[in-house]
Parts: sequence; structure tokens; C-alpha cells
Amino acid sequence: MAEFQLTHAQQGMWFLERFSGTSFVDPMTFRLVGDLDADALRWSLRELVGRHEALRTRFPVTGGRPAQEVVPADRAGLAVPLTDLSELPPAERESELERLLREDQDARFDLARGPVVRAALHRLGPREHVVRITTHHIVSDAVSWWSVLFRELERLYAARLAGRPSPLEPVTTQYAAFVRWQREWLESPAATRELAYWRRELEGVTPLPELALARPREDRPARRGPVATRWLTFPQPLYDGLREFAARERATPYMVLLTAFTSLLHRHTGAHDILVGTRAGFRGRPEFEHTVGFLVNLLPLRTRVPENADFRSLLQAVRRSTLGAYVHRTVPFERLVADLGLQRRGSRPVVNVCVSFQSTPEVPPALDGLEATLINHDPFSAFDLDLGFYEDDGSLRALLTHDPAQYDDEAAQSLLDDLQQVLTSALHPIATKV
Repeated sequence: MAEFQLTHAQQGMWFLERFSGTSFVDPMTFRLVGDLDADALRWSLRELVGRHEALRTRFPVTGGRPAQEVVPADRAGLAVPLTDLSELPPAERESELERLLREDQDARFDLARGPVVRAALHRLGPREHVVRITTHHIVSDAVSWWSVLFRELERLYAARLAGRPSPLEPVTTQYAAFVRWQREWLESPAATRELAYWRRELEGVTPLPELALARPREDRPARRGPVATRWLTFPQPLYDGLREFAARERATPYMVLLTAFTSLLHRHTGAHDILVGTRAGFRGRPEFEHTVGFLVNLLPLRTRVPENADFRSLLQAVRRSTLGAYVHRTVPFERLVADLGLQRRGSRPVVNVCVSFQSTPEVPPALDGLEATLINHDPFSAFDLDLGFYEDDGSLRALLTHDPAQYDDEAAQSLLDDLQQVLTSALHPIATKV
């Protein structure tokens, strides 16, 4: 089995997990109601692992540094054990299911030995099951699941029920091709030009100060447990108005949302130089559109808040920063950290807040004869604050992920309430100071 290098993003994740204790376990869970053919589901999941090299990769370590190695399909396999909870009383059944799901989420992967994917099936009744598929984030991302794997799972399951072989064409571009492309691109003149842009853009940047509503550092322990989450669903009229406002200002809804949160960060820290990160994919290149793997980059977005700025002037500053970042989005963030000397300041990374926007619908696989619904799970995050916006069928939700030792539930809810208020005020015709 030939070894090849990790991408810069994979390296950053590998080192962070190994030396900070952060676990990047990424579970997908959905409830199925109907007549499930468990054997057909198992076959379909094993076909996915056989098709996509990323799902059968391991990360052996030589001299303290990791490489990645693809396990042959005939040696990979995937066990899908069945746990029967149907004989338990209803309340006890759900409690035991929650315990099993939490136990799976807390179970770490052995990256050096593999595998990096596992699956389990829980029977709650004759026509009700819960499926949990868990990968390590080093080999997958949101698009891999929602746009590729779940859609392929639908076709595989239908074919197996009908007694047909796999209807899927062979995968043309595996993750190793992306690794090679990225390494070659980083030696190109285009990479040199992008690095020059970031050197100018990030000169003198410092981490964002802690927000005033954070617990004092001396009063809180280092993060050991899971992160906490708070959801906010925006009123439909507010989101409709936000999109109209964005169109008038030649901006995107994400830029307006980022402006609102930048305004909050300015208020809570007093800083006029605001640096946040956002997640961007490499799937703009057609050859990687259907590649399964970790194809995500962290983009640093730096906004200099003008004195006495109103919302519109701050939006224009955010727009300029965001457009510049996306034009120069190909350099891996970890390469920027190394080449530009963006080191941690004490215990704080240079980017400690992330604000992202996801418009890829989170739709579970539509398996023949079954009704599927998602079961939420606690996400992971290495940031102090991680704010994700999710657009689905014209509606908008926000998920704030935070360290509960740093921001308690009241502080997190206050941030979300303030965010909605800032947006409401910004859409009012009277100019609002930030």
C-alpha cells in the first residue's frame, strides 16, 4: 500500500487532535420508519466504503509525522452491528438509545491503525430503527455526506432491494488526486501571488480579544468536555427583508449576517480590528465536485471597523474583505500560519471565532419504503465561538457552538438575541450606528 502526504488542513487537524485532546468525530444519525431490509443497508454501506478511498484510509506515523495510506477494498470491510432495544419500555428505550449514541460520539478513532468509519443499527421496534454512521472529520466534510454519500446510498439500497448490482459508475477522482493537485499548486506562481495578498492583508493582525460576557479565564477550567450549542430560528419576515437588503447593497445574505456579528464583536470587545474565520470548500474545481474527503479551508476575514460607522458602511468593509478572501481562497490556512508567522498568542490562536454559511440542504437518504428523519447531534469545534448559518427551503437558522466553561447558556443566548436585534435594527430605514 503506497503512502502519500496529508493536506495542510489534515495536518492541522491531526496535530490538534494529538496534542490538544480535541476529538474530530463526525456522526450522522437518522431515524427510519418502515420495513427496513437491514442486510440491504449493510451491503450498501460497505459498497460506499469500497468505492471511496477516503473512507478506507489510515494514518500511520513515521518519525512523529503522519502519512495516509489507502487500505484495499477487499481488506476494508465495515461491521454494522444491530442492537435490539425493542423489548425495553418506551422511556427506557429512548434513554438507552441516547446513551449508546453518546458513547459512540465519545469513542475516538485510532487514526494510525484505522478504520476511520464505523456504523451501527439500533432497532426500536419492528418498523423503527436508528442508523448511526460515524467518520473522522479528517476524511469527510458536509458536502461528502449531504451531496455525495447519502445520494449514492439511496441508489445502492434501491438496487439491492431489486436484486440488481450497483448502478453507480466507478469513482473518477479519489481524494489522493486532490492531495497531489494541492501540493503541486502550492509550488505555482498563482500560489506565490495569493501568499503576497495574504501577507499584505494580515500584516500586524492580532487575535480578537475575549468578549466582555466571557467568564474570566482564571475562573474556568481548560476545555475537556463537549461543546454546548444554542439554536436560533429567524422569523421569516426578517430573513426575507435581509435578502432584499443584501440585494440592494450588492452583497450576499452571508455578508449581511457577518456584518451583524462583526458589529456585536466590536461592541463586546471594543476592538476596531476584527478577525474571524469562515469555512470555504475547494469544490469549485469540477474534478473534485463529487470527491469524498476533507476539502475544506479556513479563510481569515479581517474587517477594520471605521470610527462612528453605521451598518451600511460596515457592510461595505465586510464586503471588501470577504470578496478579497474568496478570490484568494486556495492557499491552505495552515500554510498561511506557517509562512506568515501567525503564531498563537499565549493560549489563544490567531483565529478564535468562526462564522460560516451553509446552503447545502441537510437531507437524510430517501431509502425505498422508509421515512427518514435526522437526529441532531452535538457538533465539534476548536473555536471559542463558532456561529453557523443554515439556509434550507428559504428559511434561516443559526447554530452557536461554544465552550460552556467560557460562555454559559445565558451568555450564548444573549449573543443570539443581540444578533437578531442588530439585524432588525439594520433593516430599519434609519441608519444605525454599530
